Amino acid sequence: LTNSLRAFQTLSPPTKPSDEKKNDSRAALAIASKAKWNATYAIASKFVAQSRSMSTTPDFRDGKPTLEYAKKLPKTFASMTNEQILTFAEMGIPEACRECIVRDVMVVDQIEYDEALKVFKQIAQVNREGMKIASLPFYVGFGSSVTAAYLSIPLVFHLPSVDWFNHNFVTAELPPVEDLETWLEVGSASWGWMEPVLGQISFFLLCMQFARSQLQNLGLRPYYRWQLERRASRLVQLYPQYDAEFLKLYSKCDQLAEAHEMSE
Repeated sequence: LTNSLRAFQTLSPPTKPSDEKKNDSRAALAIASKAKWNATYAIASKFVAQSRSMSTTPDFRDGKPTLEYAKKLPKTFASMTNEQILTFAEMGIPEACRECIVRDVMVVDQIEYDEALKVFKQIAQVNREGMKIASLPFYVGFGSSVTAAYLSIPLVFHLPSVDWFNHNFVTAELPPVEDLETWLEVGSASWGWMEPVLGQISFFLLCMQFARSQLQNLGLRPYYRWQLERRASRLVQLYPQYDAEFLKLYSKCDQLAEAHEMSE
């Protein structure tokens, strides 16, 4: 790279046309070209200087970190710099979002880290208020689907369950007892009324799955996004003295099922 720069330096910039005095536009073009040439050379010189400084830095030797530099590795989020914390917070890492709020509380309330951490714990508790209600549709969907999946097995192959369902909801005539001796024969008998039900449910779920995939392609999660924004906006309204962006980042990275177990 240094040799290339030296070769670049030995090249002479474009000369002005011979008729420069006769044509002002050509003279202006030559001056601009020379200025661009000088600016390019300055940028290349700066790049070479930076490369040299990086190659001689005491933190690295032969492209590998030194022992002294390895000792500086931050092992907790609390020991990271503000720039590192902001980067991780934008990635949605809960510990980094916590650190943003803690440090903002330190500045706003003029308190030390441990006291600010206590304030953050109060904010975290407030953020979890109402989460059980917000997560109720997900639990209902999960519970009903698992229950229906397991109930469908005895309603097709278990004779007492088939007989009970037929007596209360179908009232169809069952085959003779000698044709219901095995679970496959029971399934063949119950399939007459279970096929329309299971087939329609399967087709309905297939269509809903296709619709969900299209929403994902559009980047839409209507209810999930709505409850996230609602919770984040509520937290900002309750703590207007602190940075709204930090509060929203933390609120949105918190889990619905249970609070994230924070590391140091």
